[in-house]
Amino acid sequence: MESHIGTHVEAPSHFMMARHGQTAKDVSELPLDSFIGEAVFINLSKCKPHQALTPEDMKEGGVRKGDIVLLGNSPHAGDKPFVTAEAIKWLAELRIKMIGFDRSIEIEPPHEPRSLEKYFMHDHMLSNDIPMIECLANLGKLKKSRFFFLGVPAKMGGLDSFPIRAVALESIE
Repeated sequence: MESHIGTHVEAPSHFMMARHGQTAKDVSELPLDSFIGEAVFINLSKCKPHQALTPEDMKEGGVRKGDIVLLGNSPHAGDKPFVTAEAIKWLAELRIKMIGFDRSIEIEPPHEPRSLEKYFMHDHMLSNDIPMIECLANLGKLKKSRFFFLGVPAKMGGLDSFPIRAVALESIE
């Protein structure tokens, strides 16, 4: 089975060996609590085409230390918003638990074709043991911006990525 299929989480080993020749944690070596916890959804339904998301946007969205940060729901299929390098650095320094995206956002900031910064998000998150979720679905159905999230991969050694079942538990009032 392909490990980068559907909604999947990427571990540090996904990128660090290929990019830097360094060994890094696979999905089985990351702590279970990396995949479970309080999450914040940055709803991009009102963003502008090709909007650059800054640290200020993350702060206004309510991102806190230890959060699982999910971004998506942009209406701009051709001119997707993206997270700036400054925001990526800020999130990594804040020590979020995990970051995830649906397909309505560019995972990597725009770059020049020959730029060494082509994989900035992957580099900064995965080198700091912050897993990344790609291809989330149904973020537009969330009613709250904060909720409890579960997105646990199977504990299988040697895998740099694995499909997950992403679940958001919103409180019942």
